Amino acid sequence: MSIHRLPPEVADAIAAGEVVERPASVVKELVENALDAGARRVSVEIRGAGRSLIRVADDGAGIPNGELALAFLRHATSKVASLADLEAISSLGFRGEALASIAAVADVECRSSGARIRIRAGQVLEEGAAPAAGTSVEVRDLFANTPARLKFLKSEATETAACLRILSAYALLYPSVRFEALVEGRAALATPGDGDPLRALGAVHGPAVAAEMVAAGNEAPGAAPRVFGFVSQPRLSRGNRDGILLAVNGRPVASRPLGYALEECFSGSLERGRYPVALLQVELDPALVDVNVHPAKREVRFRDEGAVFAALQRAVRAALSGAEAYRLPVAASAPAPTRAATLPELHVARPQIESEPGLAAAGPAGLLRPLGQVMDGYLVAEGPDGLVLVDQHAAHERVLYNLFLRRLAGRPPTVQPLLIPIQLDVGPEQAAAAADHQAELSALGFELEEFGSRTLRVTAAPAETAVGRIAEAADDLLATLARARPDDARRTAAASLACHSAVRFGDRLDAAEQRRLLEELEAADDAVTCPHGRPTRLVVEWQELKRHFRRNY
Repeated sequence: MSIHRLPPEVADAIAAGEVVERPASVVKELVENALDAGARRVSVEIRGAGRSLIRVADDGAGIPNGELALAFLRHATSKVASLADLEAISSLGFRGEALASIAAVADVECRSSGARIRIRAGQVLEEGAAPAAGTSVEVRDLFANTPARLKFLKSEATETAACLRILSAYALLYPSVRFEALVEGRAALATPGDGDPLRALGAVHGPAVAAEMVAAGNEAPGAAPRVFGFVSQPRLSRGNRDGILLAVNGRPVASRPLGYALEECFSGSLERGRYPVALLQVELDPALVDVNVHPAKREVRFRDEGAVFAALQRAVRAALSGAEAYRLPVAASAPAPTRAATLPELHVARPQIESEPGLAAAGPAGLLRPLGQVMDGYLVAEGPDGLVLVDQHAAHERVLYNLFLRRLAGRPPTVQPLLIPIQLDVGPEQAAAAADHQAELSALGFELEEFGSRTLRVTAAPAETAVGRIAEAADDLLATLARARPDDARRTAAASLACHSAVRFGDRLDAAEQRRLLEELEAADDAVTCPHGRPTRLVVEWQELKRHFRRNY
């Protein structure tokens, strides 16, 4: 085939693919334009997960009269004029590709500064006058002219959640701006816009989370880079990184070094696999950061990464030093839990286990004879091959993981109804997961119902999960389902719930509970490791003991 130039509509569609990956990309670009225009109020309406309609309205400066059509041309921008400007970018947008890219794959109508324009698939259809304050952009039929792109979108709940996550990030970073969101005509987010960052945190994450946040920052004059924001006290944590928002000069960014710097500050305060809630902003000279690394502006590159890393850690550690002291419990000194914390978690009776398909049968009252518990975490038993040490948490995780997998395959769950429902403040992704995975949640024993735009009520839970752990278990389960691959959702859901329902290292078990757990472990499939790959036991063979003590009998 001979070399030729691409038709404009094809070139525009290809360029749009770099900027407009999904409906949330449209929300991001339009909200950034509103903020760059000095908006103090931004409202977003979403219908059909953003495929049918995305409408963003603001009270900012707007597009100058007579320049509306120009704004939709590729590489048209008011924010960059020369190469030198690229080295000191202070605006959120600067490429001049957003509006053109959106208009290339949708039907767009924009009203600003008394003018109106409508563009579809990159072609201007209408222009005229439209008296209105501020700017309003309506995006309809997203990807209608590129239907192949629709195949790669996820469920409506997931795509809507992605849109709300983008909006929530800017609501947290710009507390002086009032943000409002409507989803299918219902209020989904509203922030006061009064400049109080904690009130913005409460609007996005809920008042209970906001109450656990402590201020972080190096506000000393001349400090460079400057770090400010909030981190959660260690007693509040999440099972994923969704509660962490990092920003550079007002721009949300994905930065592994900064994420690592933050998490390292919580080392020794949070269990492995637990993460803080954080809102941290880094401010530094725009010339010292390159925001032109990624087409969607998700990543940045620092000229002195070490200095930024150190500044963030100093700010977070100073904040945590003043927070309420909290450290992971030491097993030897951990207090004994109440019976309610242990007995319900090991409730599965031996006859039920023996009758379930797929389980290996153990020998008579079992092959492992319990001898006791050491360090409030290891069970000691005598087996046919030697002395056996069992990690009680890993062992119980394996038992429950197998049980939950059988329930997901069709075995009826054992449910504990809650006389007083538990309220969960959830993020957009978790709300989407609750809608998308109703069948899996029900099979595991959870009954959830909507209770407002960002709140769920747990009315029933698996009987294996202690009441005091239900909220944390449900929260992490929803977060796990939100990021799980479709072909892996059941396995990861079972593993998450098993971890929260199992006895913990530090729980003291009486003799009957020790015996029951050992019997269940012997009967379990794949019992050598827990679902996360941690060994469940260590065997010291009798022959090894004899050699060590120099005995031949």
